[in-house]
Amino acid sequence: MAEDGGTDYVLYRKDRVRCVQGGDLLEERRPKPDSPTRRMYARCCNTAMFLDFTKGHWLAIYRPRLPGDIPPASMRMMTADRPDGVIFPDDMANHSGFSGKFLLKLLGAWVAMGFRRPAVEGVP
Repeated sequence: MAEDGGTDYVLYRKDRVRCVQGGDLLEERRPKPDSPTRRMYARCCNTAMFLDFTKGHWLAIYRPRLPGDIPPASMRMMTADRPDGVIFPDDMANHSGFSGKFLLKLLGAWVAMGFRRPAVEGVP
């Protein structure tokens, strides 16, 4: 969890992600048995790795699981749910919900994928 109470993650298209090692150590946890959202944890250390909305074409990978040379965050979303007293700096856009620009980028990525929802290579 970030200092402001949020969770830092980076979205990637599923067709651009693969697990090169340790996929057999991943375990899914769902909020409810029939939920389309699954959180993938490393069984060995109980570390959250990524969030997979199975009906979608993207993965939300927890930022600390990625190498240090990834681009900086470009926006905060769902800020209406922040804890009382948290004030965000003006270092990037802050959206109370989902931004229109974000939703258009998500749709554009899906179009580029031919409206597919592939499985993630190397992940159960």
